[in-house]
Amino acid sequence: MLEEKVRAMQGTVQHGTVQWDIVGRTKQWLTIAAVVMVIGLAGLVVRGFNLGLDFTGGALYQFRFPQKVATTARQEAQIADEVRTLLRQLNLPSQPSIQLAEGDTLLIRLKVLSERESEHWREEILRALQQKYPRISEVGTEFIGSVVGGELTRAAIVATILGLLLVSLYIWFRYQILGAGWLFSIGALVALAHDVLVLVGFTAWAQVEVNSAFIAALLTVAGYSVQDTVVIYDRIRENLRVHRGWALERIVNFSLLQTLARSINTSLTTALALWAILLVGGVAVKPLAFSLFVGIVAGTYSSIFIAAPLVLVMHRWWEARQARWRPAAAPTRRPIAEQRPILRVSSPVSEQESTREQAEEPTAPAPSGILRPSTPTPPRRKPKKKRRR
Repeated sequence: MLEEKVRAMQGTVQHGTVQWDIVGRTKQWLTIAAVVMVIGLAGLVVRGFNLGLDFTGGALYQFRFPQKVATTARQEAQIADEVRTLLRQLNLPSQPSIQLAEGDTLLIRLKVLSERESEHWREEILRALQQKYPRISEVGTEFIGSVVGGELTRAAIVATILGLLLVSLYIWFRYQILGAGWLFSIGALVALAHDVLVLVGFTAWAQVEVNSAFIAALLTVAGYSVQDTVVIYDRIRENLRVHRGWALERIVNFSLLQTLARSINTSLTTALALWAILLVGGVAVKPLAFSLFVGIVAGTYSSIFIAAPLVLVMHRWWEARQARWRPAAAPTRRPIAEQRPILRVSSPVSEQESTREQAEEPTAPAPSGILRPSTPTPPRRKPKKKRRR
């Protein structure tokens, strides 16, 4: 149903008519994004992060059953509840995190302060488990100190902020040739902030464990979202060259409709694969799949309905600001070298006015650039000298 609608819109786009005005509903799209971001921030305030051992420090105990004791998610949850009830009698220093991986491996995460304390609780947990499951065996124990967890936390924050800044600088320089690279950069940065807040907020609401794999998923989602945004921005830049008589609103809407099918199809195929992992995947990969799924859905929305329309909104604000601060003097034509339009697209009315002004004033060479490229003048040929006989 959705693909048929997109194909129908693409057919109208090829003939130059537009049936769906995406840009005209910019306020609705931004309102929806703001509401979702507020819900995400509420999740951070109300529930907070479920930080893993990578950030908090602690011990990871691994035990193995002689055979698979669970084949479904319900059976895994039942075994985990039995182990949690058993460990509650030991008066552990913190609430343990219990998972059953691959149906036969029991993972118990416990926040402890020292390696000696970790060794003490390892013996107590193993003794309690062997009383209920006599054939269970120990696989191994891992301990992560609080200092290492603090270093990983700082490294994760620095990596996320540095990645967002580098992406913004890349888009700035890539579209600086239009004279408005900062507009595109701010639009992409706001879209990335939306993706990060949505992913972080839904992770807090679902209480998914935040570990080093979550940071990898966060940066992957940022790169995925930027890729979609750059594809749309490139189409806008291309249409600015081709359709010079169109208004900027029409060019942005036309570019969004041209890239709509590509964005939806790419994200849909990836989301379906992640959804399959969430349904039948193991416990160890489900947190990563959940983070990627939420991030890709949020990134697709932000690339289509936030990044490009926000560029148009900021362009209108910039034009209004320039008009407000421009001195109200007699209209004088400035030299061509001082004219630096920001995404200014000529309309049919402005073209007629410019032809009238050019008829009255002496002609000057057109400014160079992507919006108004100058036509190269053919080189003059030198007259051939006649040979004397």
